[in-house]
Amino acid sequence: MADTPTMQGLVGQAEQLYNEAVSETPPNRTKLDKLVDFLCANPPLLYNGFFAKALEAASIVVNVWHGEGDMQEDDNLAILTPPAAWGWMTMEETVCHAPPPELIETKYPQLALQFLEIANKTLEHINSTPAPIVRRAIQALTRFWPEIIRACTSRQSENPTWKELYEKMLSLAMAITQMSENTDDPALQIHLVKFLETEAAIFSPMPQTGDSKHDTLSLENIPESHAYISKTMLARRGELALQQLMRLLPSSDHARLCNTSFITAIISSIVYLMNLRPQFCKDILDRLTDWYAIINSSEQTMTHLQLVIIGKALRISLLHLYTRRYMGAYSELLENTLDKIGGPEWAAWQEQQARERDRRMRQKARERDQIARQQLMQGRHSARWVPAPEEGDEEMADQPAPGADGDFGAVPPPPPGMPDDMEARMSASSRARGASGQKRLVRAPKDDTDEDEEVQMRMLEENAKRVRLDDSVDVHSKKVPPSMTEEERQQLVEKQQKAATVDKEMEAEMKSALLSVPQFSLPAIDNLTAEARAKLAEDAIVRVINGSQMLQKFIKHKRLLTGATIANRNNAQRGHTASTEAMTSDAGHFLANGLTTNSGVLEDGMIMLVRLVTNCYIMVVESNQVGEKETSMDKASKWNEMHLCVEEILKDIVDAPRERYNLALTLLYEMWMAVAITDPELVNTPDKSKYEYTVLSLYLHWCERIFEAIVSDSIETTRNRAAAQKASSGEMLVNGMSQPPPQELDSLILDFIKEAPYIPSELLSKIEPCLKSPVTATLGFATLDQAIELRPPIFQAGLKILLTYSVHPDRATRIGCIRAVKKQYATSSVVEKIEKAAVASLKFGVDTAIAQSKEVEEKITRLFNQVNETQDKRQTDSDLAAKRIESLALRKQTDQIIDGTLVSHSELLLALSTKNTDLLQHVFGVYKTVPPAVQVAIRRMITPLVKSMVNTPGKIIPVLTKFPSGAETLALRIIFLLCADSSRVPPRELVLSVLSMCGTRNLDGNFVVFIVSGMERSEAVNSLPAIVKLLNGTEGPRTLVRESFTRLTTSYVGRPSILSPTELLIALHSDAASATGNSAMEAITIYEAMRKPDGSPMYTTAVFEAALKLLVEQENISPLMLQTADMYHRRRNGPTGTVVKLLHRLIERKVWDMADSVFEAFVKNFWTMQPGTLALIKLIPTDALKRIIECDHRLGTTIKEYVSKMPDKSRKTYKWLLEDVKS
Repeated sequence: MADTPTMQGLVGQAEQLYNEAVSETPPNRTKLDKLVDFLCANPPLLYNGFFAKALEAASIVVNVWHGEGDMQEDDNLAILTPPAAWGWMTMEETVCHAPPPELIETKYPQLALQFLEIANKTLEHINSTPAPIVRRAIQALTRFWPEIIRACTSRQSENPTWKELYEKMLSLAMAITQMSENTDDPALQIHLVKFLETEAAIFSPMPQTGDSKHDTLSLENIPESHAYISKTMLARRGELALQQLMRLLPSSDHARLCNTSFITAIISSIVYLMNLRPQFCKDILDRLTDWYAIINSSEQTMTHLQLVIIGKALRISLLHLYTRRYMGAYSELLENTLDKIGGPEWAAWQEQQARERDRRMRQKARERDQIARQQLMQGRHSARWVPAPEEGDEEMADQPAPGADGDFGAVPPPPPGMPDDMEARMSASSRARGASGQKRLVRAPKDDTDEDEEVQMRMLEENAKRVRLDDSVDVHSKKVPPSMTEEERQQLVEKQQKAATVDKEMEAEMKSALLSVPQFSLPAIDNLTAEARAKLAEDAIVRVINGSQMLQKFIKHKRLLTGATIANRNNAQRGHTASTEAMTSDAGHFLANGLTTNSGVLEDGMIMLVRLVTNCYIMVVESNQVGEKETSMDKASKWNEMHLCVEEILKDIVDAPRERYNLALTLLYEMWMAVAITDPELVNTPDKSKYEYTVLSLYLHWCERIFEAIVSDSIETTRNRAAAQKASSGEMLVNGMSQPPPQELDSLILDFIKEAPYIPSELLSKIEPCLKSPVTATLGFATLDQAIELRPPIFQAGLKILLTYSVHPDRATRIGCIRAVKKQYATSSVVEKIEKAAVASLKFGVDTAIAQSKEVEEKITRLFNQVNETQDKRQTDSDLAAKRIESLALRKQTDQIIDGTLVSHSELLLALSTKNTDLLQHVFGVYKTVPPAVQVAIRRMITPLVKSMVNTPGKIIPVLTKFPSGAETLALRIIFLLCADSSRVPPRELVLSVLSMCGTRNLDGNFVVFIVSGMERSEAVNSLPAIVKLLNGTEGPRTLVRESFTRLTTSYVGRPSILSPTELLIALHSDAASATGNSAMEAITIYEAMRKPDGSPMYTTAVFEAALKLLVEQENISPLMLQTADMYHRRRNGPTGTVVKLLHRLIERKVWDMADSVFEAFVKNFWTMQPGTLALIKLIPTDALKRIIECDHRLGTTIKEYVSKMPDKSRKTYKWLLEDVKS
């Protein structure tokens, strides 16, 4: 694509707009949006470099593991995310718009491949990439999917590039579908729903409606036999997408997905699908009706406001769909659904339609009546018989009936063939109107138009009459019919009746045991003697123990009965409504404390027994306070039995902690009230033998056992969900590797931590089993993250666990814990503790890596020592080659192990460094002391962090300028990463800091190579000798010098190059550069050899000629100038005349009076350029010519031959030369 002046201007405008947007902090989103609009208005710009810029902007935030994507928490992500979002919008516009014809088979497929690769990386690192970018990627893929299908189906040939595009997009589509089944993020699910909607639409048949507004892409557009596209497979994908959309609806009332925006998005997509593909109506509407009944049932988890919003959105969407004319046969299905759902919108619409219908009918009646009156007035009585209006017709009351006596004579007889009976003369529609109480209309002469209108009127009447009492079922009272047979139902009812009878007997027996002793009230304790108080306490203990024995029997019986009932229920339908019907014979008990279960009496007994126990503790403590005597509660006391008498209750709760959760909390609060009364300072801890069986020890024992059971139950639930998801959807394939689906958080543990009256800090250690397994890791760190915020007393214990697992080998666990710790880093009370833990972790990881490096070096040494001990020379050479291969493999394996060790132990410190870059001083500190292999790993480890600070280098510059001696390579790595983008000018702050650092610490030219494009002209010229001095004949320094030359001579938007090519060449001949010796000539050689991508010289011949002309006029001539001239002549095949003119000018400036190095270089060029230079001897004085011949004796013979051919007159001047030659 040629760069015309107009195109160059457009590129400049776009570059300027981009630089203005990203130069602000944070980047200006409005300007970035304007840039997208500008690029869309000028599509050639998308293919002229801006796609590459967009790709780079989108790539930099992928796998930014040290941040959370919270714009308020991480300044780096707040700076990186807007350009990344702009990058995705730009790439989307590039690949989703038709490219120019000349690029459709060349450049466009390559751009699309790059687009899919970055999308794949984004989805691969979905947990460590900012959420807005992930959503933007899915939105772009949603739009690109139909485009790639269109492009591939229009090309039947098996083009490898298009095939690769299709296969990559198909793989991403599968991953997105699996993601929709597993993610709990409502914002992300909204975009996933749009993707499913697109697949369901484009991979399904087009309805036969003839409506032109439908999407043109459908299953019919895909040929039956294609080179690489399977129509059957895509049709199956469309079915699965629709099924997945419908599966999302029943799960939308889950606590984690009870999001109004998400549910309304699903409703919108489903209704839109019915709009596009009416054949889906029947299946979708049945599911919608059932789902609407479920969310409005008594067991719904949504708030009233959510139900109102969702219900209104559903009703309005269905009503709008119903009013579409092309729904045809599916209108009746929509009618029935709207009748069942009801709502004011549907009723108001029907009422409006009825009023409009009535108005039109009255209007039509008046028009017909007027026509009939005109016919009668004109005497056309035999044309059409018109019945008179009924009495009481308000519209016609002020008008005489057509043909009435007194006005127009008698009513004319009916026309021939028309029955005289009035009832027989009424049409079917008239009878229908009469039956419905509506007025009969005066019929005008009938034509085709009237007939069509009347058909439409009858249809509207029927629509209005479809609102029937028997069909309009209230969804709030709707019951799902049970699926079991009548016989099975009868058997279940009989079993439950028997169980109820046994329950009543057990209930009576238990109440008798608890209440057989008359109720007593405690007299005033201060009026009792010590013996009476002791007797009173003993009586209370006996009552509690007696009551507990019968309660224990009741619990065991209920447990057995519950097990048998559950076994029976597993064979029957377990829907909530049907279960409620089946359990009517076992009515639940409603307790004063709010518990409502089918075992209410049992729970009532449990609560009563626990209250008795706590009352005993309170009574004894109050008695001790009066008598100033302390009762021992050690193992030998009666209080041991008090603990045992409630152990069966604890066992029943532990066996089913989820079902008994409310009961457990109630009992714990009963105990904690007793603790607050008896030991408010928590002094009598159970670790003291005297207080081993206090009410505090009872509470702590219960709390620990219940918490262990809750954690175990939650872990099992999470594993079962993961297994079910894996079985239903399989593992997600990312880059050919399987990964488990995202986990769904179970809130039972967190609920207990929030709601329990008191949680000992050490109890949090019970959560650690969650963190040890990748399947339940999210459950662990997400629970701890919220728990330490909601429950400050356990903050320190929870933080300690998170810090411990911040170095876990499993990356998902590690990153989750690091993010939770980072959220608490701003708390001043724990900053020091977190930093100390992060530094200790880093040092431990470095020490481990050093040990691993030493171990592999020792292994390699032993390998080669074994070879050296071999006497056979041939055997030694063979073994040596084998050992070298083995040592290389061993080093590679060790490098991977070292990388893993360092990453796992340093990620916490690096994550905290985004908020406090001073922590990087610790990285520099350990870097200077470790072996080279570990240093390489540290440089790789720090790369993502530094890349994230490209737009905010001011955060890392203070650390960079203080790096310790021995860490130069790490500092160089940071400078390189900050300036890696050669299309951007390094920040001035960074340039000045590095130059100052080089001046004060005497650093070499490596530090300035990548910042030269941000220097001023004088700074660049002064830094050039240090860069040239790097050259030592090896390829590494040569690459750096080439890079510096390129950056010095490159122009940027709004700023010209630092040096022109001619100025750079002249600067290489300066005294400071010449002082570097051979390095200066090597730099000039590199300068001459640099080539453009097309192979042409980067610096043209004209540049050399201009530079030589300027150099020869300088006051101090550099000998490098003549060497450059010689190289220019030899390598560029430059004209001899250019060099001869240069020598001529030197002769004029009396080169023989200059430095010896310059004169010797002149003599060398004089010899090289002959015979063109021989004519110059006429300008050289005799003494100077003699000196030239003395410097190079070869010139004596050449000059003598030249002189001998001169005319005699001219030869006289060189007589001395001829005589000297003869002699």
